Amino acid sequence: MIVPMKKADVVVASPHWRAALKTLRKAGVLHLSRVPAGQGEAVQQLQGERAQIQQALNSLDSSIKSSPKSPALDEAGLKEGVQQILEASERKSALLQRIADLELQRSTMEPFGDFEPADLEILKSKDIDLCLVEGNEGLGLSLEKAGASVFVISRSKKQRIFAAVFQGEAPSSVREMAIAFPEYGMVELDSLLEDSQQKLQKVTDDLALHAAKRKDYEALETLLNQRIEMESLVSEGEDGESLSWISGFIPEDGLSSLKALASEQGWGLLLRDPSEEDLPPTLVRNTKGIRIIAPVFEFLGTVPGYREYDISPYFLAYFSVFFAMIIGDGGYGVLFLMGALALAFMSRKKGLADAVKLLFLLSLSTVAWGAVTGNWFGSKALAAWEPLKLLTVPALATYPELFPQVQTNPQDTVMWLCFLLGLSQLTLANLMNFLRDFPSLRALSHLGWGSLVGGLYFLVLNLVLGSTLPQFAIWAMVGGFAFVLLFGEQGPGIPFMTGLGKGLGGAFTTFLDSISGFSNIISYIRLFAVGMSSFYIASSFNNLAAPMLDGWLFPAGILVVLIGHGLNLVMALLSVVVHGIRLNMLEFSGQLGMEWSGMEYDPFRVRISEENTYQGVPS
Repeated sequence: MIVPMKKADVVVASPHWRAALKTLRKAGVLHLSRVPAGQGEAVQQLQGERAQIQQALNSLDSSIKSSPKSPALDEAGLKEGVQQILEASERKSALLQRIADLELQRSTMEPFGDFEPADLEILKSKDIDLCLVEGNEGLGLSLEKAGASVFVISRSKKQRIFAAVFQGEAPSSVREMAIAFPEYGMVELDSLLEDSQQKLQKVTDDLALHAAKRKDYEALETLLNQRIEMESLVSEGEDGESLSWISGFIPEDGLSSLKALASEQGWGLLLRDPSEEDLPPTLVRNTKGIRIIAPVFEFLGTVPGYREYDISPYFLAYFSVFFAMIIGDGGYGVLFLMGALALAFMSRKKGLADAVKLLFLLSLSTVAWGAVTGNWFGSKALAAWEPLKLLTVPALATYPELFPQVQTNPQDTVMWLCFLLGLSQLTLANLMNFLRDFPSLRALSHLGWGSLVGGLYFLVLNLVLGSTLPQFAIWAMVGGFAFVLLFGEQGPGIPFMTGLGKGLGGAFTTFLDSISGFSNIISYIRLFAVGMSSFYIASSFNNLAAPMLDGWLFPAGILVVLIGHGLNLVMALLSVVVHGIRLNMLEFSGQLGMEWSGMEYDPFRVRISEENTYQGVPS
């Protein structure tokens, strides 16, 4: 559930402002409405230090794993390390440019063989000018006409490289097209390249040592962010002549602690409900059973708005079913379950993480769906094995030929279940919207949408599965559409006729939304389509490997099975992200009208210990 918030204003005597902020930060309950922009020399200095740390972190190789057992460094040592990183990064950039320049010189002059640039000076002292020119065959004739002795150094189908030797200074027209001679000879170039590469390796190794302490540098950045936040608040509060104040939001269940603190410290405290103009943060707090879905929301980076819904329990329930149907294979579910057991064993001392608990639930759901559909690694032999066959529901069987008594097509039954899931989820959304808006007349529009969605469900069954469209479904669509027009624009303070006029004026938009409702229901067929594609891929690899499993090709057959099912499993997991999450985040959330515009509750608090020396990463 989304925890209700109160807006709180804390008023403090200005001389005690800094001390009050430290006390409030230690309490860690107030989410600030805003943090002022940094002002003053102290803030600017801290911001400069933070910019250097961020630049240093960007210079480090993020692929190098940060060592949890790196030697503890005090704050001064970390800041010295930042300077070393920045200097090493500059040296690295200079060396990379140096190596690129040397390699360019080498590649340019390599076709001409080894020579020393000093030899050219000897030629010049004897009034001989040597130019290297690249061009076609006709260029050589032009050079001879200009008075040069011409030699072909190298040739290709279309181009030649000529050495043009002039008695005296070469004409400016030839000099402009000549290839520039390198600063060094080939032997010296190779030596300089080797030396630069060795220096580059040394700098890279030094940066790798710092990269292993990335967590320490990130913690130092957090420490500076904390100080900047504090000094920014201090600088703003110190502008008050006698009183300073700070505003923010606090969960209702944290009010008692803030009231006690304000009474103890002698602060003024004003508490009130957030207004419509306020943007309170969102704090989602659920029971242990529902909380296991939180890792999915963290992965998506989504937070519901304070005035939106917490769909965690519904998301968990439907996502478990969607996951099972998309993976579609009980054998894969067993593999997931084994992985969950391994993770649980490795973390037995720390306790089960929510992600591991979620994996257990998804694994068991997949095993259950694979059992009732008789799909085990896409193998007909396993599906026909009597203990597993007894678990199969014939009307849902992946291999219907194993159940000749069944008259209906199991694929049609699975598609019907997909559409039924869509109807139930979209109807749930409309019911939630009705309860939210009740007793406003607008609530009736959500009943209209529910009726419209119900009628569209039967229309989808008619178009996709060929079932008869009942007469009441047509009336449900017509009546639902009428309810949306009548009550969709009603609301507190809006005269009925005004709302009706707005509703009728938006009739075309409502019609387009109705078409969108049709596509939302039909979208749930992706559960069937992706699940069946996973089955056919698994079955195809099984058939490909089957002839190899008898005889000397047995190892190759096993390899084909492992690679095939491994690729299929990866693609199935990607499909869960694309399709299973989409149905919850778009179709369901869209019907609820959610925008996921929330700001996570992040109170003003001590994020890292403020001590004279900083000893590594805080726990």
